[in-house]
Amino acid sequence: MPIWALLASLAAAGGAEPVLQNPVPAGPPLTQLQGAAAASGIAIALPDRPVTSIRRKGLPRGLPLRKALARICPAAGLDCRLTPMGVVVRPLAKPRPLRPPTPPAPPTLAPADILVTGRQGAGIMLASERAFSLSRLSPEDISRRPALSMAELLQNFPGLWIDTSAGTSANIARLRGIPMDGYSAMAVQEDGLPIQHSSLPWTDIDQFMRPDIMLESVDYVRGGPSSVLASNAPGGILNLHLRRPPDHRSGEARITATSYGLARMDAWLGGPLGEWQTMAGGYIARDPTQRQINQTLGGGQIRLRAERDLPDGRLTLTARYQDDASLNTSSFPMALRDGQWSALAGFDPRRGSWFGPDFSLVRFATANGTVTRQVGRNNRNRVFDLSAAWVQHDWTARLRLRRSDTERNAILSSGAPTTAEEFLASQGAALQLAFPASTAILRRSDGRILDRKALVEVVQPASATVQLDEMLGQIEHQARLGPHNLAGGLHLVVNRWRYQRIVARALVEARSQGLLVEALALDGAGNSLGSLTDGGYLSRASTWEQTVGRTASVALYATDEWQIAPQWRIEAGIRQEAEALHGIVGLPRSIDGSTATIMANRNLQVDSGQSAAYAASFAATNATLAVHRQIAPDSIGLFVRASAGHVLPSVGAYRTSSQPAAAHLLGVIEGEAGLVAQDSRGRISLTGFANRFTGLDVSSSVVDAGTGAITLIPRQAGSHTIGLELETSLALRPWAQWRSALTWQQSRLAEYRFKDASGAAQDYSGHVPQRIPDLMLHSGLDFGGRQAWYVQPSITYMGRRFADDANVLRLPPALLVTLRTGWTLPRYGQISLEIDNLANTIAVMQGDAIAGNAMPVQTYAIGRALAGRSLRLSFQKAW
Repeated sequence: MPIWALLASLAAAGGAEPVLQNPVPAGPPLTQLQGAAAASGIAIALPDRPVTSIRRKGLPRGLPLRKALARICPAAGLDCRLTPMGVVVRPLAKPRPLRPPTPPAPPTLAPADILVTGRQGAGIMLASERAFSLSRLSPEDISRRPALSMAELLQNFPGLWIDTSAGTSANIARLRGIPMDGYSAMAVQEDGLPIQHSSLPWTDIDQFMRPDIMLESVDYVRGGPSSVLASNAPGGILNLHLRRPPDHRSGEARITATSYGLARMDAWLGGPLGEWQTMAGGYIARDPTQRQINQTLGGGQIRLRAERDLPDGRLTLTARYQDDASLNTSSFPMALRDGQWSALAGFDPRRGSWFGPDFSLVRFATANGTVTRQVGRNNRNRVFDLSAAWVQHDWTARLRLRRSDTERNAILSSGAPTTAEEFLASQGAALQLAFPASTAILRRSDGRILDRKALVEVVQPASATVQLDEMLGQIEHQARLGPHNLAGGLHLVVNRWRYQRIVARALVEARSQGLLVEALALDGAGNSLGSLTDGGYLSRASTWEQTVGRTASVALYATDEWQIAPQWRIEAGIRQEAEALHGIVGLPRSIDGSTATIMANRNLQVDSGQSAAYAASFAATNATLAVHRQIAPDSIGLFVRASAGHVLPSVGAYRTSSQPAAAHLLGVIEGEAGLVAQDSRGRISLTGFANRFTGLDVSSSVVDAGTGAITLIPRQAGSHTIGLELETSLALRPWAQWRSALTWQQSRLAEYRFKDASGAAQDYSGHVPQRIPDLMLHSGLDFGGRQAWYVQPSITYMGRRFADDANVLRLPPALLVTLRTGWTLPRYGQISLEIDNLANTIAVMQGDAIAGNAMPVQTYAIGRALAGRSLRLSFQKAW
């Protein structure tokens, strides 16, 4: 544009509004803009970016320029402005999309708020909305008090009496007053899949479960829907949640040392590997144990886990190998005066054991000669376990393959100790008859002759070899149908159990790590003419047992959570289970292994080479029904529940007989009502419960006076229990919290009638089942809150119990004190200190498991007490 034209246009811009002096023909927007500017005598600056080339209609002469720009620019995506300097054209800025108002963030749910165990429905249910009793251990709880055994995990839960006096494994749990030993009334799961289908003789579930640093949290459902969701679970479900592999490289390690010499290291490492998240971890330990034993135990465990995300799902693979030797001690002698238990001279019940140097190796008699077992190694457990879990939308499938080999050794008691003088008075006549004109004495294995006032006891070294191969499969599906939250599943089990046990009888001095004692007949010159014992053994095979059993089991189950109103819900569940058992039971024969100078081994029990076959099938239906009322959202709920069903027998019932009295259905009826309340200050769970069992196996193990064989006398009974559980966690101050678990229960035997060895009628109906306390309390304070330090003093109380079903021998109440403290050191890790049984209390947990039901009160008694005071120090660091 010539300079004079530009000056003219500026002058015109400052005056009247410009109009088109000439018509502008149709064409693309930029061409029309140039034409309109020229027709109006106005300068124009066009954009550098390309503009749409869609043709526009022509513009008439005389049209004001502003109107012309309004027709051309918006449709072309241009911003055209008439300024004193001319027309400035820019691309029209794209308007920012209007953001919808941000909805309020939903409340963040901690893992402890979400219900995982005890239901199978779709969606999320809060723990405060449950219709059953539930206790939990959070990751923080486990980190502050890392358990070394499964029994330690359960010690502070209401409704559970846990005896840890046996050691690492083969402990006893009594749940809600149910007189069933071991873990036979509880299903133990790992990430929702059973570790073992059922607890079997000398194959207890806790032998094959070692908590380590890869354990993240624990749920325990008491009663409720357990018998519908799992097999062999009238008392509840224990679900152990493992850590999931991390999505970035990380790890953690913990070193633990104790005052009794334990040294243990736990660790895990993890991170992505291609499309998988992976981790490996476990522990290794050297364990001299809290008891005085002749050998150092220990071992370790390793886990490998891999996880991969799938479209709308996840696949998890886990492998585990465990190889360790762990402590399991039986009962031992104690003094009993006026109902008060105390330590026997030379045998501290908090530290002592029978495992002395004379029992490191034990030679047993068999049909093919002798076999030597490392009884001093106690329990040698080896297990290899492969599992897989596949989650896809509403479907879940789990599979576990497992092989375990156990060499389980024990030294069983069989009656109270006697003085050497009393033993010779009862047994010396046989020696003098066999060796006339002799003098009977007792001599220890180190050559020392026992004083006639010294105490001796007959014990039973036992060695069992057990193998279990098992496959467990589980498929579950969830679906919503209107107000119904439905779930169903299929559970399959196939296993093979091989079991063999040999039991001997030995005479020992009644003191910790007592030496074997020979009963000798001496001539006048002090020379041995013969003996009642064989190197201290009365029999090198007084009992022999062998069996091979197989199980095939299938269960179908379904549940429904029916929301009948906003605050009301009905829960129902049903389980149909069937199993087939078959196998063989070895038959023993008696042989005479005595010699002209050794009277022992006259009635050895060995393999006859013959067996009796068995085959049986059982089926049962379990059902549960509950009503839940949510009084306040996320905070207060009430529930009432009733359940009925059965527990099916296992191949363990056929341990010694192909036609056992215990091979029948166990009837179960349970009821409970509870209140669950929680808010920001804490939570309270109150549950009243009742149960009734019929067909309980209360068979009595006794020692045959003539042969020394352990004989099982079959007996059945019923039981009924009412009780109350209260679990609280309340914040007293921001830095102080109070936790407690209280259980009151009244458990009684029913229909318990039999004839004793003399033929006299006995009736134990109305008696308290052995070992079950009427009152249990765990209470503690937690100081520190979210500070870098914490201090946790606590007490545990157990009320009155009995050592026998006859209720003759009382076990006194016990009060235990524990102190825990810890510090978190920034960038360095966490140090934890625990002092257990601070007052070094003698807490007697059980009587003699072999001596029968009725134990006459004497000067001495057989029992087993908790271990004494110990200190545990741990250092833990994550990265």
